[in-house]
Amino acid sequence: MITYFKNVAAEMKKVTWLSLDQTTKETVAVIALSALFALIIGGFDWILQQGVDLLLAH
Repeated sequence: MITYFKNVAAEMKKVTWLSLDQTTKETVAVIALSALFALIIGGFDWILQQGVDLLLAH
C-alpha cells in the first residue's frame, strides 16, 4: 500500500497543471456553453410542449 502512494506521488510530480488564467478561461467557457445548451434545450421543450398542448386542446 505504501508503494502505491509513493507511485501516486511520483506521478503527480509529472503532471503539468494549467495556469490560473487558462483555468479561468476554460471554466467560463464551460459555464457559458452549459447555459447556452440549457437555453436551447429549454426552448425546444417549450415549443414541443406548446405543440402538444395545441393538439390536445382540439
